Amino acid sequence: MHTVLDSRILDANAEASGTRMEGLMDNAGSAVAKLVGSLRPNKILIVCGSGNNGGDGYTAASLLKKEGFSVECLPVVPPASELCRKKYGTYLRQKGKIARSVKKGEYDIVVDALLGVGISGPPREPYSSAIDLVNGYGATIVSVDVPSGFPSDHSVKPAYTVTMQFKKQGMSKSNSGNLLVADVGFPRETIDMIGPGDLMAFPTSSSNSHKGENGICVMVGGSEKFFGAPLYMAESALRMGPDLVDLFTPSCIHEYVASNCQGVILKKSGITNIEFNYELMKILRERADSLAIGPGISRSEVALDEASKIIDFTLSLGKSMVIDADALEASLSMDDFKGTAVLTPHRGEFRSTFGLDPTEENAKRVAKRINAVLFVKGEIDFVTDGETLKKNRSYHHQSMTRGGTGDVVTGAVAGLLSRKVDALHSAFLASYIVGQAGLNAFKRMGDGYLISDLIDTIPEVLVSKSKQNS
Repeated sequence: MHTVLDSRILDANAEASGTRMEGLMDNAGSAVAKLVGSLRPNKILIVCGSGNNGGDGYTAASLLKKEGFSVECLPVVPPASELCRKKYGTYLRQKGKIARSVKKGEYDIVVDALLGVGISGPPREPYSSAIDLVNGYGATIVSVDVPSGFPSDHSVKPAYTVTMQFKKQGMSKSNSGNLLVADVGFPRETIDMIGPGDLMAFPTSSSNSHKGENGICVMVGGSEKFFGAPLYMAESALRMGPDLVDLFTPSCIHEYVASNCQGVILKKSGITNIEFNYELMKILRERADSLAIGPGISRSEVALDEASKIIDFTLSLGKSMVIDADALEASLSMDDFKGTAVLTPHRGEFRSTFGLDPTEENAKRVAKRINAVLFVKGEIDFVTDGETLKKNRSYHHQSMTRGGTGDVVTGAVAGLLSRKVDALHSAFLASYIVGQAGLNAFKRMGDGYLISDLIDTIPEVLVSKSKQNS
């Protein structure tokens, strides 16, 4: 189901990909005007906000005026976004009327173009009072995209909503009236795009939170043969901002890990191979928010048997997890991951694990069958939960085939899961963040960059998200 967050992400990705946003607004305004016109109104009031939702309203007003309807606009606040200002100017040039005050009973249709999907939390003034005005007017209400204030308790209560491209999660007849889903023309490659817009799902720590409340990530990896993989995994998880990372590795590689990654809490898991011991069980049960398992554990029978026990126990707790590399084989006995797991095979691992060609349709079928998110890595990453499928076509670099890149992806997913990002959005985010970091690292260092450089470049990508919000 498409969420309000997904709509924000789609808008941002469309803008980043060069989609002509004015064309989308024209189509949205046209859909609203068509519905309003079909209601055969005598006089229409369009109540507009300052952003692109208001721009949709001014566009609809211009079209309705051209068709001979009696229409007036009430700007609750002056237009602020570039497109809203442009559409307001067009409406004025057509000698469109601006309502300075409104009388009850003067209009039989009121169009709510106040707030779209961009708000979070309850609406503030002057929008809060404007919502009360619209609800109390006594006319037939038509909302643009979503009822203003949705999904908060203080929202417009329309008879109709013209929602753009997708029905949003939580919309129903009781809160949105009769729903019309309008295809406004987003290109298919934009709808299924992983890109910078996905950073909108990156979590923000609460100002009054304490240590441990922003994510505790437990990681299991490594063996006597492979000691770099768990290090890369843990460092990448730390870059996602969890408060604590507990890394369980065999004791034979502790000296190496401890000397190279001071940010983790290092724990013992076996001597030469991982094991499901009491301390790991206790931490998973009592304080872990997510588990990552797989990188470097080897394909030994002992390691795979222990990995299977760890995965099964974590699943019984309902905790989020990411499964990668050698642990993929250990996950085969599980038939329902309860929607909380991300499996991250590259194309070869997908084929060997599931016995199928690594196609998008096969990935969707497998994800649906096991109730998990599949993140299939390759020249084009694709991520699916069995219903939604998105692809990272552009935000990665061809040099990201070197060993360790997959461990960085695993760590990023785990860190995000620990911060309460859902499995699907954690996978989208990890694909973009790590891929963009790879692009940045190559741009600065060429083929000479190391996996540690890739990890050190991740903050540059996250800073770009902070700038978007400033």
